[in-house]
Amino acid sequence: MEPNSSHTDAAEITHVDRASLTALILKLLQRKGMFAAEAEIVAARLIEADLCGMSAEGIGSLPQFLDAMDLGDIDPRARIITLRDTPAAALLDGSTGMGHVATTRAMLLAIEKARAVGTGTVVIKNSRLCGDVGVIARLAADVGLIGFVTNSFAESVTNDAGDHALAWGLPTPDASASLVVRERSLKFGDAPALAIGFLAAGLAGAEPMSRKRKANRVTNTVEHLVQAMDPDQFGSRETLLAKWGPTLAARQLSSDVVSNDAEASHAVPLQAGDVQVLLEFAAKFNVELVMRPHAAQSESFPSGAASAPPGSSKAG
Repeated sequence: MEPNSSHTDAAEITHVDRASLTALILKLLQRKGMFAAEAEIVAARLIEADLCGMSAEGIGSLPQFLDAMDLGDIDPRARIITLRDTPAAALLDGSTGMGHVATTRAMLLAIEKARAVGTGTVVIKNSRLCGDVGVIARLAADVGLIGFVTNSFAESVTNDAGDHALAWGLPTPDASASLVVRERSLKFGDAPALAIGFLAAGLAGAEPMSRKRKANRVTNTVEHLVQAMDPDQFGSRETLLAKWGPTLAARQLSSDVVSNDAEASHAVPLQAGDVQVLLEFAAKFNVELVMRPHAAQSESFPSGAASAPPGSSKAG
């Protein structure tokens, strides 16, 4: 299982005030032309990834996305188009926009379908990376549903199978904490990995990632698959959680748990290098970036440089 923690030395982590960090991200994205509501979704997903310890998919990836917008590889005002829609399934066109927005909207749609008919599956074509798939799966878990997310992108492609990110979001008896389980498809072998890639790319009518991969990861065309399942449509959520409560509680003691309580701290742990880049952005656009002391952090941290948004989950 891929842990939520990046196992980074605590000395390399700086805690940044969430409100000021959000304000800076919104400023940067809106200057590229992104609508405020969609910029809020991207900011929430990036911050949630860092709160999970998934720093590679968090704030550290923001400069790459901004550069891709400048080059025209990502449309900051992409319109998500519904190509097919049935009671239990939908196919969307992400129009080369930010995957964070497309997958968030897709999961919210899947949740609506699951509540109506038990399950909802939404496939997105022509999109870009969505960052941490775990924070998307958690959108379902936070409202008592089961979520699943994967996509066609593979960091390492040595054959048509690739190695795809997988995530499940599970509701728990403790309403203040959802359980997010992450895996990589190649852990299960080449054949299952091929099937996982097919679920997203194949259903979207696209080729395997190995045949269309670009050097810059954020400019790749990515297909996503998101699912939501409502336990109440199969039986009783209460009965399910009562029977599985001890197992889920045991898992909640591991590092793979994403606690909703993280939002209350208002402090986002960031890599020192990422903070330096943010401070440069903050100085350039005259936005204050506030640092916060933390129990695991020394008292010497960078000085400041010269609640939940729409479509967001509780902090990941």
